[in-house]
Order: sequence, then structure tokens, then C-alpha cells
Amino acid sequence: ELYDVLLSLWKSDVFIRPLANRFLRGTVQLLGRLIAFAKEGIEGDVEPPGSATPPDNGEVGKSVPSPLFFWREKAEDVAAVAWDMAILERCMTEHYLDTVLAAVAPKEMGQKSNVHNSEEELNELRSLISEVLLEASQEMGPFIIKCWMEVISGIITTKCCAPLSAVKGVAATYRMTNRPPPTQASHFVSTILRPLKEFDDAFRSRTPAQVGSDWRRNVVGTVSERYSAAVEELLETVRRTEEALKSRKARRTAGAVGMSDGDKVKLQLLLDYKEFTKAVADVGVDESLVEGVIKLKSLTEEAETILAQMQNGDT
Repeated sequence: ELYDVLLSLWKSDVFIRPLANRFLRGTVQLLGRLIAFAKEGIEGDVEPPGSATPPDNGEVGKSVPSPLFFWREKAEDVAAVAWDMAILERCMTEHYLDTVLAAVAPKEMGQKSNVHNSEEELNELRSLISEVLLEASQEMGPFIIKCWMEVISGIITTKCCAPLSAVKGVAATYRMTNRPPPTQASHFVSTILRPLKEFDDAFRSRTPAQVGSDWRRNVVGTVSERYSAAVEELLETVRRTEEALKSRKARRTAGAVGMSDGDKVKLQLLLDYKEFTKAVADVGVDESLVEGVIKLKSLTEEAETILAQMQNGDT
């Protein structure tokens, strides 16, 4: 709707060329107010109209401000606003610029009987108008990037990190339970990046070009860092436990298979890591570029020997 209004300013039955500077200023002001409103909305600084509530003490003529409008809590809402802004940015720097130039400084002077500028003056006007519109639109790009790289990434990262609380439970699964060694990944691993995959499937066609896949790599990077931190903490706990058992000469083994509880935990973490890398690839992120995934590999690679021995029937 705003873009339609902006276009209407330069229609032949509306635009007055001697007042071109005022029409251009009106364009800049409308665009600036939209950007300011979007910024305030994402920060929760906008109060919805008609949202004031009457005071409890019954005083007449006074009102109590209601909670501010805060639409950044849902990633879907943020993505919708960012996409609209991306479309408007492209229109302003491409199609709209052509519309304004056609009205103010047309290339074919003969078609405009009210144009009395020299070609040099027209070129200067074109350059000036281009600079003004580009400057007025320059805050859109950073806003779009913030929406995706900070707000949306933050929301999705929080959802993806929720299952990581189950990592510490891996040790309890095998500690003094005489369970057989694991043969598949823990069930929670497949749910870690599920929120990212589902959101990306829904909004990939509406992801601005300046964002691309960076936001997905950002989410995977943060999630994998927290995942590797949880694994590292668990492995340290396992190491201390095994040292304590050794010192008491009471290290528990798994009966027939002869694999320690600690080795079972390490093997489970390796299987989980392998499953996690499949999920990383499934969302289109190169694991070799993600520090957290690289660290996970280094933390679990010790169990590769255990896995190979088990597959060869040596344990």
C-alpha cells in the first residue's frame, strides 16, 4: 500500500514539476517513517492504537498505557516483515527510481513541453535523485539482515538448543545398567535441527538475497558450539568417573561384551555426532565450515576405534 502511495506522487495528474523537491522530500519522509516504525516494532517500542486502558481508580480523563506492541516473538512474523522490506528496497532502488526520473528528468525532453532544463542540468538532477533515494533506502538492508541474523536466528537457535539438555542423560543410560553397547543414535539428536529445517522449508523462497544461507550457518554454528560444550562436559564427567573406579579397582565391565560403561557412552556420543552431521547437511550447511561441528568430531573421534572393534566383533 505504501509503495502504491509513493508511485501515485509521480503520476502525471498529481506531480507538479516546480515542486519536485517537495514531492521528493515527501517520498523520503514516508519511507523514513516506515523504516522507523519497523525498527520500533522489532524492539517493542510501538504502542498499538486504541490500546490504552482506563485506570482502576475511576479517574476521568486519564488513561493507563497498555503494553507496547512487540512482534519479534514469532519468527514467522519477523520473516514476513523482512520480506516485505526486501521487496520495497528492490523496488525503491530499481523501478521507483526509474519512475521518479521519468517524471522529473525524462531522457526525451521533446515529450515534456514543461521541461526547460539543459541536458547537463537533467543529468545533474538524475544523479541527485538517485543519491537521495539510495540514501533514503540504505537503512533497509541492515534492518533486513538484523531480522534474519539476530532475531530469527535467535528464535530458531533457542528452539534447536532445547533438546541438548538430553546430552547429560547419555551417561545415566549406561552407568551401571549392564546395557549392551549402542548401535544407533539417541532419539533426541534428530530433533535438534528440526525447527531450523521446518522453518527453512517454509521460508526459503522468501529469504532475502542479502541473507542467503548465512542465517542457517549462523544457527548451526551456535547450536553445534553448545552441543560440543555439553559433550565435552559429559566426557570430562565420564573421565573422572573412570579414574575413580580405577583407583578403587572396581571398574565396571559389561559382562559378555567386555565394554566399559564409559566406552559405551563414548560410542553413543559418536553415533549421535554422525547423526547430527547428517542433519547439518540436510539443512544445506557445510560441516567443514562450522567450528562447533569440527570440535564435536575431535571430541568423539576416540570412539571410532571402539566402533570399528565392535563392528569387527573384537569386543
